[in-house]
Amino acid sequence: MYAPKSWIAAVLLLLLAGCATARDPGFGGWMSPKAGLGVVVLYRPFSFVGGLLPVRVQVDGERKPDLENGTHQVHELPPGNHTIVTKMGSLAMTTDTITIDVKVVAGSVLYARFAAHRKDVGGGNRVRTTELTVVNETTARREIPDTKRDN
Repeated sequence: MYAPKSWIAAVLLLLLAGCATARDPGFGGWMSPKAGLGVVVLYRPFSFVGGLLPVRVQVDGERKPDLENGTHQVHELPPGNHTIVTKMGSLAMTTDTITIDVKVVAGSVLYARFAAHRKDVGGGNRVRTTELTVVNETTARREIPDTKRDN
């Protein structure tokens, strides 16, 4: 028979394991949008490339909170075409600006991933490049749980 301390340790281990595997992307799981709305989840997986630089976000010209490294934002939007703009950088000549247009359908969830990479431009030189892309739900379900909600 197991000692009481072993049972307590086993129960604590199971509880901690449950917390680790039930990671929530910060909005109650993989939600359904409110009636008549769609959702765009904008996220930025953790990266050392440009990791200290915030990403300024605009949705349809309206300033939103900065997208920090390793975070995600949930934007509920009415159906129709919407424009998302991200800007990473602190100086005008080094700021990467990306604009994407998305079509939101009532009841739908779209996932847009912002990422920064290093690109070799020859001669041992590297530059930072950024991308903002719409990704499928499978990719989002794999990456978003490693981020925390930012808005």
